[in-house]
Order: sequence, then C-alpha cells, then structure tokens
Amino acid sequence: MNKLLTRLAAVALGVATVGPAVAQDAIAAPRSLFSDRRAHAPGDVLTVLVSEAASVTSNAQTKLGKSESANANLLQRDGEIQLAQAGFDSKFQGGGQLERSGSLLARLTLQIDRIDPNGNYLVSGEQLIVMNNERQRIRISGIVRPDDISADNTVPSWRVAGADIQLLGKGILTRKARPGILTWLLSLFGQ
Repeated sequence: MNKLLTRLAAVALGVATVGPAVAQDAIAAPRSLFSDRRAHAPGDVLTVLVSEAASVTSNAQTKLGKSESANANLLQRDGEIQLAQAGFDSKFQGGGQLERSGSLLARLTLQIDRIDPNGNYLVSGEQLIVMNNERQRIRISGIVRPDDISADNTVPSWRVAGADIQLLGKGILTRKARPGILTWLLSLFGQ
C-alpha cells in the first residue's frame, strides 16, 4: 500500500509541475501597454473604414437628317412646259440618358492573408448582414501598406491598393429591383 501511495504522490507531483507550464504556454504572453497594436503578421486583423461614393451620368443624342429634291422641266407635245418635282426626306432622332449613383459606408475587419515581397499586406474579409430575410454581403480585398495603418489599427478604403469592394444582396428587395424578363427581352430588341 505504501508503494502505491508513493507512486500516486510522484505522479501527482509530476502533473502539478507540468500542469502550470502547459497552462502558461496556452495563454499568450501579455502585451506591454507601450507595444504597437497594429496588424503586422499573417492572421492579424485590421479594420477598413469604407467610405465610397460613385456617380455616373451619361447622355447620348443622335440626330440624322437627309433631304433630297429634284426638279425637272418637261416639254409637252403642245409646246407647253410643265414643271415636275420629286422630293425625298428622311429623318431620325434618338437619345438616351443614364444616371446612376450610390454610396457605401461601412466598417469591416479584414485579415492579413500574406505579406508580399515589398512588405505590403494582402488582405481580405467579408461581412454578412441579414435583416428581415434580406441578406447583404460586403466583401473587400486588396493591398495595404503598413505605413497606412493608423495607431487605432484602421485604414481608410481609399488607401487600399487594388481594392475590390463588393456589396452583394439577396432577397425580395434585390429581386424586385431587377427588371423583369419581359423588360429584359424587349431591351434585347431595342424597344
């Protein structure tokens, strides 16, 4: 019985000495209050402040006109001159106008995927918002220079090089905003 107690005590002592070391490794070392908290390695996150506005206006006017006329004098058998006229006229007028504008304001946290040879961060991330069965997904990817990350670990969207910003919607509002199949077919034939 004594041997058994001695062995159990040795095992317990071994577990007690190994346990805190394992627990210490599992918990990340505390950061200094003065350390830089900006993202700097793959897996780190940073917040992009999206403030984008787009406006497109396009006008097109087409006017075509063509007019031709011909006059001829015809001499009749009785010696009287009769005037004959012919005229052709063709006109076309068409036009169109396109106006589209939109803006996107969001805050989205991205993750550093990797670091390129120049030291820039290749980042990507997405956010899904579901409201009243309407799904809105915001996706962003691009390249961020470490110098553009502010002290609060944020970067404005206009500082993301090659930014690919997508706002994708799915739901009844998105479906209702699209033209119907009949409108689409008529637009194919220029109506």
